[in-house]
Amino acid sequence: MPHNSSATSLGNTASPYSDATDTAQTTPGTLLPLPCPRCGAIDTPAVGPGSGQHFAAARCRHCGVFLKWLSQYSPAERHTRRQQARLQAMAQRPPSARQLAYLQALGDGGPVPATMAEASERIDALVHGEVA
Repeated sequence: MPHNSSATSLGNTASPYSDATDTAQTTPGTLLPLPCPRCGAIDTPAVGPGSGQHFAAARCRHCGVFLKWLSQYSPAERHTRRQQARLQAMAQRPPSARQLAYLQALGDGGPVPATMAEASERIDALVHGEVA
């Protein structure tokens, strides 16, 4: 018997998609109702398995269409991870011309910063009135 994806997403107990209120699947945060582009229903999506680098998928409870990928991390954790990656990238690059010009406009008299991260820290210190 061929697999009918719309039948499994309509509430069949054999469905690979769990109820969005299942805290094991949605621990990072609660899902808000989303509009379905196919059927127009506005409802809390069903949470299904992810694929590849994706943790989970949100699907319409009414027609089974894919709505969006879900992260395993909370918004605060995603923000922290992005900031860490940003700082690591900035620590590997030389300061930009705009950073150097801004430092000069702020009256920085120190040596030329070696990295974007160092320039950014120095700019923050000068803007917030912290003198090194």
